[in-house]
Amino acid sequence: MRVISLGIPELDRDLGGGVPHPSLISIEGEYGSGKTIFVQQVAASMLREGLRVYVISSEATVKEYLAMMRSVKLDVDSYYLSGRLNIYPLHIEGGRWTDFMSSFFLRVASTFLELKKKSYDAVIIDSLSVLTVNTPAPEFLTFVTRMKNLVSDEKSVVTTFHPEFLSEDSIMKLRASSDVYFVLKNASVSGIDVKILRIVKLWGVSGERKSAITLEINPHVGLRVMPLGGVKI
Repeated sequence: MRVISLGIPELDRDLGGGVPHPSLISIEGEYGSGKTIFVQQVAASMLREGLRVYVISSEATVKEYLAMMRSVKLDVDSYYLSGRLNIYPLHIEGGRWTDFMSSFFLRVASTFLELKKKSYDAVIIDSLSVLTVNTPAPEFLTFVTRMKNLVSDEKSVVTTFHPEFLSEDSIMKLRASSDVYFVLKNASVSGIDVKILRIVKLWGVSGERKSAITLEINPHVGLRVMPLGGVKI
């Protein structure tokens, strides 16, 4: 296991060095809490460390995803062009969402990742909220097991999800199985909108770490750490 620096000194320090690889990393958060930007920071850091990254996005096309990363000072176009970054959007032209088809997305994504596991070192699924629509609990538990098997094959799996889309039992299973479990929430510091990153579980790092970190998304500098004092959640 190695620790991947996220490239933000204050954030690395508060996380005890960074995030572990290989590992199962789960990020829970409400709408607008910064889940996508946080995992984009993770993806950029893994690419910088020489890893090959797959992204499965339920919220953006390839062009939109790359543009989103550039907007927060994470330019990964060269990695995409060289094939070290691959982005797979769930938005398919002409596709129609139905209850019947939705139940297959999680199974198809799992099988795809298993078949392609020699082609990547880390995968980011952003987000599980869409993939788990109409998915029975046993199928979700099977998905978690299959992701843990990928970690055993020295892959990192990073997932994001909105808690309203998963049952409490499923969240507990995911939390228990994850090596890293973060919760992101919206907050306010002196009238400035910020994100609170709460560390529920973080295995595989050796340095001292905080239980909560205050983050700001600044379009001029990207993601940055702010002092915790004065936070109102």
